[in-house]
Amino acid sequence: MQNRIPGSNTGNGSNSDDQVRAEHEKALERGEKRVLFRTVNGDLYSYAKDELGVVNASSHPQVRSAFGFLVLGAVFAAVAVVSIVLVAGPMTRGQDPMWDSLFLTVLGVAGVLYAVRMAKVASRAKRLRAERGVPEPTGRQLDW
Repeated sequence: MQNRIPGSNTGNGSNSDDQVRAEHEKALERGEKRVLFRTVNGDLYSYAKDELGVVNASSHPQVRSAFGFLVLGAVFAAVAVVSIVLVAGPMTRGQDPMWDSLFLTVLGVAGVLYAVRMAKVASRAKRLRAERGVPEPTGRQLDW
């Protein structure tokens, strides 16, 4: 028994799934904020929302780790820097600035802020799962 949810890690048979669902419902009735989700092993588990981290509802490869979000943030930062060069570049040749490129600057800065925030969420969830001994959630969406 982990996380006060019996049967959370007892295999992926229908009996253990039913048991996890029943305990999950009891936890919700107690006011806990929990989410039913499959682990990387295919077992059903009742996660606290802060343990789940970043969840994708797609079958396509997506970013889920703190490192991945930091790489994404670096790409957005590069877009912001390039857009600033696009704005200021023509001024070195005596031309008017390309003010339209400021759209890319705003997009790049917003992307950096988003990526850093999501990296924090992913990092915190991974740390909490390690501290609590909670299994890793799957990156795929499974039918249950």
